[in-house]
Amino acid sequence: MQYSDRLNGFWEEGYHYYLEFRDDQMTVRRYDRVVELETKVSYDAAALDRGKETLITPENRRLASGLTGNMMREIDSLRWKDGILELVTNNYADEHKTYSLKKTENGPFSHIVIRDDEYLEKLQGVWKEWGERSTGLDLLITGNHLKWGILGEGDFHVISYNYRGNYDSAHVYLVPADLTRENFDGFTKIEVEPDMLITHMIVYDMSVPATVFAREDMLDKISVPGSATRPAVNTMTNTGGRLLPGSFMGMGMTPWPDIRTQPAPQPDIRPDVKADNGPSAPEGGSCICPGCGAKWNAPGPKFCPECGSRLHE
Repeated sequence: MQYSDRLNGFWEEGYHYYLEFRDDQMTVRRYDRVVELETKVSYDAAALDRGKETLITPENRRLASGLTGNMMREIDSLRWKDGILELVTNNYADEHKTYSLKKTENGPFSHIVIRDDEYLEKLQGVWKEWGERSTGLDLLITGNHLKWGILGEGDFHVISYNYRGNYDSAHVYLVPADLTRENFDGFTKIEVEPDMLITHMIVYDMSVPATVFAREDMLDKISVPGSATRPAVNTMTNTGGRLLPGSFMGMGMTPWPDIRTQPAPQPDIRPDVKADNGPSAPEGGSCICPGCGAKWNAPGPKFCPECGSRLHE
């Protein structure tokens, strides 16, 4: 069978699907670049090369399955027409949806720059956790694998981002090796600094201060980010300002069982007092967090970058 270069390459819909064709092989990815289907395809390459509308037939049509293994969503039809791929799917309720995909020069991870060659060698070995809240669990990096005690482990790549040609080489991260996620088992992607590694956890609606790792001989010399020296702010239902055991999803335990958090600021609901749940905007167009007093230029984020308080929309 012959194949067409008109079809070979990457096709992007933008919000739901990302397809790749390599001769008789098709890979279907979701919007987050996770592979949903890999299968062989057949089609009339000669007709497609002549610009004629061409049906593409996948050997396997199933895109997703239910918990019992029953078919939940599949490819109903896939055809090339006038330089556009028309993908029609249906689900168990016989609901049909049509997606139009255009060919693109960008691969699914073209915005990610892998920097293993530059950083892996200097990252090898043991990293000690900084601070009085230390769990006593070391972060160990061996090759492209990291392990933080019982709290998380996995293979990783060292990466930076390149969005629309803007390569941000100054910011370097460790992310899971499949590149489709930014979090490991129990913590988020790790930021690489010259003398330390920094991770940050989001638990439900609360931002937990950064966990900092450094080489043992640098623990008393590094300049620790301010967010790691401030208490966490509990913006969930008030539990007396204390994290509940097991609230770290996927871990079944809190890394710091005795950590105390300051409750999120509560609005004054007296009828004669105006409630103030969010950041104020004083002179100069800046905002002030009601939780910790941090300041930044407006418009501000949804969460305070210093203490994690949810800010008023």
